[in-house]
Amino acid sequence: MKKVANYIFIFTLAILFSVCPLKSASAQVGGYIGIWGGYTISPDASSGADHYSDFNLDIQETWVVGAKIGYTPPQLKYFAFEFEYSYLKPDINSSVIDWYGSDFVAVEGDVKLNNFMFNTIVKYPQGRFHPYVGAGLGLSYTDMSATATQRISGVTSSASVGKDYTSFAWQLLTGIEFDITNNLSVDIGYHYFATEIKFENAAEIYFENDTKIDFTTSMITLGLKFLF
Repeated sequence: MKKVANYIFIFTLAILFSVCPLKSASAQVGGYIGIWGGYTISPDASSGADHYSDFNLDIQETWVVGAKIGYTPPQLKYFAFEFEYSYLKPDINSSVIDWYGSDFVAVEGDVKLNNFMFNTIVKYPQGRFHPYVGAGLGLSYTDMSATATQRISGVTSSASVGKDYTSFAWQLLTGIEFDITNNLSVDIGYHYFATEIKFENAAEIYFENDTKIDFTTSMITLGLKFLF
């Protein structure tokens, strides 16, 4: 099966090279679409300044996928403007968020992040290698599935504290594109992404109402971009 997959990959590259001539220096303008995947590095989820005690969730690294559509104006060939969507679903290991003596409240579960970003990219348009930097602003829709567990005087109880939440998001980007053909480029990049997630109040346990969590992560990405 692995050998068959290798043959299919080589055959696909051969078709791409045969139907698309090598890119000229002036072809880095116009519209494009792209897909990418990556992996998060050192994600961090910590309580905001409005929480009376600081804590950090033990949030795990995970895969991330994304897609984008953009445009490079012929008059501004050093700039690109794009709309990007990305999705990731990190797990939250059991994390103590409130403690008082030997009693505590801990949270575990997972959170889905759907991110909608508008990016501005500054790139070098000449040749076949195109280093770039950029920044993005947008919204993140998060769907948290989490359970809080409380222990007071040896008695344990639990309740759902997950919450859907939409918040402001921002990111910084950098990387390099390599032109494979006239219409196809490979992109190796780095994202730094930041937004907020939120817990809701649970009447069954002692839990602070609507606790905001600052979420940040780095992402290493690999993608394909098709110009049209």
